[in-house]
Amino acid sequence: MTIRLTDHLRLTSIAALAVLLASCGRKAPAPAAPANVPAESSALQADTHHPAGIDWFAGDVEAAFAAAKAADKPLYLYWGAEWCPPCAQIKSTIFNRREFQERSKLFVPVYLDGDTPGAQKHGEHFGVVGYPTMILFRADGTEITRLPGGVDVERYASILDVALSDAHPVPQILAAIRKGEPVSQNDWRLLAYHSWSTDNHRTVAEGDEISTFRLLSERCPAELVADCTRFFFDYLDAVATAVESDPKALNGLDRALARKTLLERLRSPAIARANVENLAFGAKDVIGLLSDAGTTERTQLTTGWRDALDVLDAQGASPALSPPEHLNMLRARVQLAQLDAPDAPLPAPLVAQMRQAVAAVSADTHDAYARQAAINSAANLYWEAGLDADANALLVAELQKSKSPYYFMLDLADLAQKAGREKEAVDWLAKAYGAAQGPATRFQWGASYLLGLLEMTPDDTQRIERVGLEVLGELGESPDAFYQRTQIRLENLNGKLLEWGDTSERRAVLERLRTRTGEICRGLPADDAGRRNCEDFLKSAAPTAHA
Repeated sequence: MTIRLTDHLRLTSIAALAVLLASCGRKAPAPAAPANVPAESSALQADTHHPAGIDWFAGDVEAAFAAAKAADKPLYLYWGAEWCPPCAQIKSTIFNRREFQERSKLFVPVYLDGDTPGAQKHGEHFGVVGYPTMILFRADGTEITRLPGGVDVERYASILDVALSDAHPVPQILAAIRKGEPVSQNDWRLLAYHSWSTDNHRTVAEGDEISTFRLLSERCPAELVADCTRFFFDYLDAVATAVESDPKALNGLDRALARKTLLERLRSPAIARANVENLAFGAKDVIGLLSDAGTTERTQLTTGWRDALDVLDAQGASPALSPPEHLNMLRARVQLAQLDAPDAPLPAPLVAQMRQAVAAVSADTHDAYARQAAINSAANLYWEAGLDADANALLVAELQKSKSPYYFMLDLADLAQKAGREKEAVDWLAKAYGAAQGPATRFQWGASYLLGLLEMTPDDTQRIERVGLEVLGELGESPDAFYQRTQIRLENLNGKLLEWGDTSERRAVLERLRTRTGEICRGLPADDAGRRNCEDFLKSAAPTAHA
């Protein structure tokens, strides 16, 4: 679960750390190259913040696939953004480690930043939404798996080894299991660590999650129980989502069985270490799903979860938690403390422990990427605990240190709005948009600014029109913009603007925004899907007769 102070980047999955996104211009595919050119690769790293120590492919994505095919090597695609804390976590815990860098020589590594030309169009082609997404392909372009973000480097390297050793693609493994056919232990492990949160329903159709993850959890070999407990958490995540709309999605017998299974597995240190992200982010949803407030079952699950957190937090535990992971464990303890008493004050020792941990992480974390991830986790810990003043002070101080301060300005806007300081919130949104860098990022931050104006200052039609035209102008500079994350935000803006435009003055603003959009759309190729996406914006906002 990507924990953010608002929903502008949120993904909702117990097991996901990753994740939600950027193209600036059309670029013809470069000629296929047989291998990387080190000098170009080094220049690329210097210009675009590519993590060092890896010979990232210097050409575009099409050329990279051609090079992989020519060299008969797998291709590793990383899709992320410079400002994204989960991406920063990957760079500071995976990409900078010898274990990954050595393995990178076995495949063609491709670094695709969401703000590079064509990135959002590529994102739509590969079915990716969340930052970061990491996909391994065979030399012929067949997707093998999507790699997880919330695991330690040794586990990540181990799964990468499995994927590189001529493993079957994840959809093929899943199909075999559904047919009752035998699959290898390596195939089971690859499936267990597949990043379902960034899969975007390409492997498991929407609506099939409960039955699929229950099947996988039940059929997984007993000797792989630690890894395959990840399926069990995926199953619980899917059920929790279903129960929100249908309370009967989980019957009493299945609830009791799941509770018994969870209690047993929480006692295993091996299971805890294979499920760090599930334990960090799943406490509230899972325990709330499987027990009722004030019951013995609730106490048992809460105690068992705390004990599992103790195993992960223990001094000398292997693997050691990263600073963000340590803060996320504290966040889980906050959720456990608030589970049955959300409005009660937190225990003073826990508050002191949080402040001490945040101060230590802030003082000891100097690498820019590690710090971006750690401060984000610290701010979310304070937010979860209701320590808004602490979160505000932390983020304001971080603006002078962060490589991407505009990211934290959105959080400061959230905090100000939550406190009822709407003018301050709008000011932070304006500053964030003004500081944002990169075409997709600028549109994303501009969309947040415009949405904030619609919500907090709906009568300021002049400012809404001015900002709306500016934000649309960002798209005018990016012919490949009307895809993936950018298109998702455009659709959100579309609904909010149409809902807002309920007076003659506001309808006039919408008409001028439609006119500007039409100018942008006409500059796109007639047969391009992006043009159709563009033309759909505010399509139903035709002027109506005055009441």
